[in-house]
Amino acid sequence: MKESGHFLKDLEEPVNRYLHVPLAGTLVGFLKKTTITPNQITYASIFFGLWSGYVFSRGGASSMVWGGILLEVTLILDCVDGQLARATGKSSEWGRLLDGIAGYIAYGAVVIGIMAGMGAYYGSLAWIALLTILRAISYDYCKQGMTSLVRNGYDGNQREILETFQKMRKQRSAVLRSYFYYLQFQQFLFQGHWVSLSRFTEEKRKLFEKTLLTEGQREQYYQKAKFMMAVWKWNGLDLPLFLIALFAILGILDVFLTPMAYFMGVQYLVTLCLHRFLLRNENNS
Repeated sequence: MKESGHFLKDLEEPVNRYLHVPLAGTLVGFLKKTTITPNQITYASIFFGLWSGYVFSRGGASSMVWGGILLEVTLILDCVDGQLARATGKSSEWGRLLDGIAGYIAYGAVVIGIMAGMGAYYGSLAWIALLTILRAISYDYCKQGMTSLVRNGYDGNQREILETFQKMRKQRSAVLRSYFYYLQFQQFLFQGHWVSLSRFTEEKRKLFEKTLLTEGQREQYYQKAKFMMAVWKWNGLDLPLFLIALFAILGILDVFLTPMAYFMGVQYLVTLCLHRFLLRNENNS
């Protein structure tokens, strides 16, 4: 069986692996010696994302450059909080949830800001925003499912749904309820079925408890899935945002927005079709 670090790199976005993660690691080397917490870094990433959106909204060449720089800072900080949590042992359930929410808040602000600053590109920006959200949801789903199947022998997405349901039985929480339906949306997108909370009974729960794959089956699944891992790593959240930041800094964002929107749409559709064709039953190797 492959070491976990090896196959996790198969799914790591190249722009993160070769740029953002190394830069974040340098910052973490300094921050872990301070009292700064991972959650504070997450709040900082939200702040820089909102700031980037505001600067973009002002329009003009200089605003595009500074908006791009601030967006790149946001992307780096988004890698810092997770690394800092692991380095200091301060990871928490709230931190993981906050990290996911932070990205949508910060990057939503950026897209809205660019729309305000470049009003002629509403259609392309709206399409890029929708595709970026779908890519983020899909990438997270595949990363969670594939890595847990290879490492642990079960579908981590199904386990996450089950554990969220069990937590909701012990405490009423709007956050947990929202997270449950977020997981259901992911499941619907990839497996074509949806279970509402009211129908998630003990009998339904049993459908989510899959037999563990043996070590041999896990290796077989890895060999079957590694091509899709290589494809999915180009479909994450950070690549299109990095390209927006880069094009803005170079002063050519207006030239590339529409081609980028078309390319992202074709890329995502082709990736989904390949995934459905090659990995119809993810729990079976």
